[in-house]
Order: sequence, then structure tokens, then C-alpha cells
Amino acid sequence: MSSKNNNKIIIIPGEEELNEENIFVLNYSEKNYAIKVQLVNLNKKPFIRIIAQEEKKIVNFNYMVEMNEDDFNSQDNILLRPYRDIQGIYLFILGSFEEGKISIADINQKIHFNLVIEGEIRGYKNPFTFEIKLKKRECNKDDIEEMICNKTNELENENKNFESKLNVIEKENNNIKIQVNELNEKENKYKLKLIELEEIIRNLTLQSKQIIKSEEENKYIKNRLLQIPGRENKNICLKLKYRMTEDGDSLQMFHSKCDNIPNNLVLIKSSSGARFGGYTDEAWTSGNNDVVDNNCFCFSLSNRKLYNVIQDKAALHNHSNHGPSFNNIFYIGADSLSYGKCTNCVPSNEYFSGINNNFEINGGNSEFTILELEFYQVIFEEIE
Repeated sequence: MSSKNNNKIIIIPGEEELNEENIFVLNYSEKNYAIKVQLVNLNKKPFIRIIAQEEKKIVNFNYMVEMNEDDFNSQDNILLRPYRDIQGIYLFILGSFEEGKISIADINQKIHFNLVIEGEIRGYKNPFTFEIKLKKRECNKDDIEEMICNKTNELENENKNFESKLNVIEKENNNIKIQVNELNEKENKYKLKLIELEEIIRNLTLQSKQIIKSEEENKYIKNRLLQIPGRENKNICLKLKYRMTEDGDSLQMFHSKCDNIPNNLVLIKSSSGARFGGYTDEAWTSGNNDVVDNNCFCFSLSNRKLYNVIQDKAALHNHSNHGPSFNNIFYIGADSLSYGKCTNCVPSNEYFSGINNNFEINGGNSEFTILELEFYQVIFEEIE
């Protein structure tokens, strides 16, 4: 186990204050994991934040937990009883790392990362344990940039070592040819590593290009969902059921995964650059029929505009050869889920209100290729 200490205070105005950070390395299943232990103030309240991820790797997720004094006290663990405040608990955790009393108990790459502290209490025969559970979270842009910078620094240090070896080669004339060849081989490996890094960056960039680009857009959709009668004051959870770039553009596959799911939301990114979608309470099916849903609506994320259904109109259409179809505004699929078309969206649209121009939800273009389609089940939960 190795460690690194950084006592520099970093302040993010109005959000958090990083007072102290220590970095440790633990081994688990033949892999090393970097563990950041931070003492932070969140909204002026002290917290201990622990972040874990595989060391010297560029990944799109890590594991994190943030706990305040109440969170630790609520566990009523005998190992924590001697410590009266968050500073004491923080020093206890650091000491456990430095004394080798903390280890990785379990890693589930899809869910959690568990640390366990083992300690002895005078008067007790058997040792006691305290478990800290970290949850998986997707890395944001800052996390990815930090990983890329660390990896770049590592490669730059390797390059500096190459230059030092070159100086040695110049002084040792007897083995110049052999050592130069070795250096050239290492230089080629360095270039290959840079190519691999560029490919990783490209892949991470593609993963970050989701249809909903910001939390503001996410709130925009959820606020409209909360206007549905009977859904006021609910917690809204969007559960991904289908993503075209992962699950394919087969209509048969789409219907097998997405049929008979009520309260659903479809999001589309088209070749024209438009981002839009629609919501309905009704489940899509493979039948051939029109459906009335007085709560359905369409929206444009690109133009930040809503298109509400005209009451008692059969604005939805089911068909096995189509994906979601909102009458007289847009439909998906014609033998393939990657095909889309806006229908006659003139101001006299008899199904949806708010339309001012033909095909305006897709930037004025009728036909389009679907670059990405996401289908979500919308779960309305009671607020506890």
C-alpha cells in the first residue's frame, strides 16, 4: 500500500471546500486501486468523501461515498465510538490505511465497492470490523480530464526516461548501436500508447454524446411530466429500456424489449442535428391501431418547445413495422429503426397544438436518419 498527501485548500464557490486529501493504493484480485480520502465541507457542513477507481486506467466510472458525522454515528460501530467528530473519524480512517488495517472486501463493477476496517478493542478476544460502502457513479467531464492528464504525465515521464537513456548511450560509444535500437523500440511503444490513448479519448467522447446534454434539459422534461394530472409532487425515475447504438436498429428487437410498457419516453437524435421526442401513458404494441391518450405530448430539446396533444384525439399509432408514431408530427421505422419521418406538421395539425411550421420538430426536414434513439420507462414514485 502506498499513499500521497495533499493539504492544499481548494474552494469551489457556493458548493464545496476541499480541506485535505490523501491517496492510498490497495490491491484486489491482482489489480491496484487508487483510493482518495478527502475531508470536505459541503454547504458548510463537514463530510468525508472516499473515491475509488482502478489505478492508472482511463475509465468512464468510479466508486464514491460522502458521509457526515451523523452518517457514521447512525451505524453505532464500536470502532468509531472513541471519535467525537468528523476530524477524529477522518484521522482514524487515515491511520487504518497507514497501519494496513483497511482492505477491499468486495467489488461489483455494476453496483458497489466495499472497504472494510479491522481493529481490536482492549478487553475483547475477537477483532471488530467496520464496512464502508461506495456506490458506482459515471465519471463527469472533469473526472475524465483528470485521468487523461494523469496518463499524459505518466507518458511524459516515460519519455523523459527515454531522453536520459539517450544521453547515457551517447557517452557509451561501445554499445551505441544496440542501445539506440532499444531506445527506438521503446519510442515506438510510446507512440503506440499515445495512439491507444487517443482511441480511448475518442471512445469516451462518443459515450458522453447522450441525447440529453445537461441537467437543465433533464429538468425541462421532468417538469412537463409533473404537469400530468395525478402526477404532481412525484419523484420521477427514467429507466433505460433500449438504446439503438447498443441494442441495434431492428424493429423486431425494439418491439420485443419495449412493447407493453406504459408511461414511456422516447428520445431521438436525428441526422439533421435535431433532438426531440415524445411521451405517452399508453404502452406501444405491435398491433395496427390508433390510440387516444390525453396525457401524451411531444417536445423539441433543440428548440425547447412543447407540443401538447389535442384532447380526445387518437394521436398515437401502433404498427409492427414502425416504432413510436405520434400522428401528424413524427414516426419511427420503415423496415429499420434508424429511419424516421415527420408527417404533415402544418399549423392546422388536428392532433397536437403549438406547431407553427412544417416539420419544425426536426428543423424543417421531413425524412431523417436516426443517429440515436433512447426508450425509457418513466417511473412515478411517491415522495416519502
